[in-house]
Amino acid sequence: MDKNSTLPGKCIMLLTIMTFFFLSFTRAQGTSPNLVFASPVLVSGTAGQKDATYKFSNVIAGVDAYVEIRDIVNGAILVNIDDSTLGYYDAWQPTIGGPGVFGTSYIKWTIEFKTTSGSDYKFPLMDLTAVDIDGDNSRVREFIDMQGQSSADVPTVIASLLTISNVSDHEGNNNDDHGGNDGDNSGSGNSSGGEALHVLGPVANRTGIDTTSLDVKMNYHFINQSKIKVTIGAQVDDNGSTGGVATDRYTSLYFKRTSNTFATLPVVYRSFDVTLNNKSVDLFWITEAMAGNDHFEVERSFDQASFSTIGMVLGAQSKNGISDLYSFRDATAALADHKVIYYRLKQVDIDGKFTYSVIKTVRINTAAKAFVQVSPNPYMDKLNVNFVSNESGKAEVRLMSASGHVVRTAASAITRGYNNIQLQALGSQAGGLYIADIIINGTLLTSIKVLKQ
Repeated sequence: MDKNSTLPGKCIMLLTIMTFFFLSFTRAQGTSPNLVFASPVLVSGTAGQKDATYKFSNVIAGVDAYVEIRDIVNGAILVNIDDSTLGYYDAWQPTIGGPGVFGTSYIKWTIEFKTTSGSDYKFPLMDLTAVDIDGDNSRVREFIDMQGQSSADVPTVIASLLTISNVSDHEGNNNDDHGGNDGDNSGSGNSSGGEALHVLGPVANRTGIDTTSLDVKMNYHFINQSKIKVTIGAQVDDNGSTGGVATDRYTSLYFKRTSNTFATLPVVYRSFDVTLNNKSVDLFWITEAMAGNDHFEVERSFDQASFSTIGMVLGAQSKNGISDLYSFRDATAALADHKVIYYRLKQVDIDGKFTYSVIKTVRINTAAKAFVQVSPNPYMDKLNVNFVSNESGKAEVRLMSASGHVVRTAASAITRGYNNIQLQALGSQAGGLYIADIIINGTLLTSIKVLKQ
């Protein structure tokens, strides 16, 4: 050590010790809140473009989050500002695409917290977990750059696959700012000034979005912050023999302190759909198999403000690989008195802890005179499609997979009034969600979701 640097060195050491005790003291005074990022609304700018700002209302009571696109670099594309079909409903989960060629593409964001009256709100403590920073199993790697945290760390119970380094974050970044992966993965760091903590994922892909994938998870800790900056993107290692690759990547930023153990956390929904079926509403949802799950409660609302429990589902109706398939029918007569109906699921663990799903909406067209009923639902070997037609001619029923592929069709001449068409010998189909399209004289009458057991 250079003797002339003794005093500055002591100052740095003293500052480090003071910071450590300050963090310890602050954590002793309270815990960080669990923020809920849901139902974003564009409040300024053009959706998906630079300077667009989205508002997430009431991330906690009385506090809103404003998420602004600061910059879009190297052909990045905002596919979805907050996709809750996978992962965690409470998390902020943007999907970002890119050109799929060698190099990096990314979107730079600013997240500001304000009270409902519009003044800045500082969180004394705030935790953020970046989930599933992984790759495509070929040559794409996700990365996240974070500014404003007091510290950051990776779980220590398993070897991390993340590469961590500091990068500059001045406006007008070039590829060199994000190309370096020569940092270590020691799992701790903070950022200040113009620097950001660069976390680069592996090429390896982890199935789904799961906080228990500890080797591709990063924890951030904030003190007295009302604003943070984050960059989200992907790095393509090379163009490969087949040229470009798809780089739509699903990012999950969970604003809560999550466990660094393998304990199961909130349910992962593969899908959740509701559909109007004559005078009833059918609900279908598919989840990853869950350890510790006790039951689901189906909740309904007519005003989206107050929900009430209308039923309980204790177990899955069927399984498809690692997925559990559930269904529930709401046949309450009161449905006919409302134009809009809201549903959500409450998943309850054995220990009594629970989480809510995204809210789904059903609109009832009171002017519609058509009658359509598909049964049984769920089905095993056959489907009966009963409907009333206002004209004679030809009708066709097309059964499609959730991905849009037609798997079975049946057609028949029909008369005005009541008609029936059957789809038979369906027993060999894979279990899962399907869509039945009913087409009369070339015009789609309706689409109904059905569940194969």
